[in-house]
Amino acid sequence: MPQSYHSNAVTNVHIRCDIRKSDQTNAFLAAQYGTSSNTVSKWKNRNSMEDRSSRPHNIAYALTDVEETIICLLRKELWISREEIVEVVAQQRIKVCASTVYRCLVRNGLNRKPESVKAVYGTFKEYQPGYLHIDVTYLPKIDGVRRYLFVAIDRATRLLFYRLYDEKSAENAADFLTLCREFFPFEITTVLTDNGKEFSNKLFKGRSGSKTEKEGKFDQACGDNIDHRLTKPGTPKTNGMVERVNLTIKTGTIHKTSYDSYDKLEKHLMEFLVFYNTNRRHGSLVKELKVKTPIDACNKWISTEPQLFVKNILQFGDLTVPLHRNCGHEQQ
Repeated sequence: MPQSYHSNAVTNVHIRCDIRKSDQTNAFLAAQYGTSSNTVSKWKNRNSMEDRSSRPHNIAYALTDVEETIICLLRKELWISREEIVEVVAQQRIKVCASTVYRCLVRNGLNRKPESVKAVYGTFKEYQPGYLHIDVTYLPKIDGVRRYLFVAIDRATRLLFYRLYDEKSAENAADFLTLCREFFPFEITTVLTDNGKEFSNKLFKGRSGSKTEKEGKFDQACGDNIDHRLTKPGTPKTNGMVERVNLTIKTGTIHKTSYDSYDKLEKHLMEFLVFYNTNRRHGSLVKELKVKTPIDACNKWISTEPQLFVKNILQFGDLTVPLHRNCGHEQQ
């Protein structure tokens, strides 16, 4: 019966038996059979002449049990991509690469999203640049003062923009839309918001008990050129893209750093905005457009659909202007 040998084996069973029975020195046998003294010594002292597995008895994984548990929890709770997991755990000073996270997910059966999860999260219909998801999120109080962050993200390019305001009002929402028009390098055709009173009056009733017919300030700012769409009441996941980026912004700022003034928070928010648009890798963009960052996505779109863009993306969005907007209200 033919013998099966290790791919790097120099000796066969007959030679190994001869080595084991021989009284010659290891050096002599090594020269005779064209192998090393260590190999001769191994076969002289081994009972079996068959090859053994070269697999280590104990595999040293790159992750500790705690790190692996954190990665699995992030995946199961949020179902974020492995690139996003790398960024989140890096903020906790856990240094891992995407391939390590991938092997961890495979070991724990989390590398593929279950059909039940896909049904909950759904998929976005593809749109050209110009479809904005807009929301407003709370920031923590500092010295008794609370401010609000209006956030907009483009569905096609993931290009992000936000500004700080003293109030969550319809006037500020309209002002923010004006700033979005100045910032984004393409025409804004559609915006999706929730039903908050800063964005719409459609769910609110007047003194007579009937729904108000008066157009809100945000709708007035949209005018005839922007299609203002509203999410179904009680379903924030419909606007999940901006809800998710709200968490990303907070994870990169207020969740990892304590601030003693809004000036420091504003500075950090501005730095994060530049980082997000120019350096932060997006797994969804890699999959959809074969690019890494929102700026790369803009470049990809402008090369194929230049008529959609109204300004040079190298000059758009003056990120040096103050992040905080007061809109006529006295700063607190």
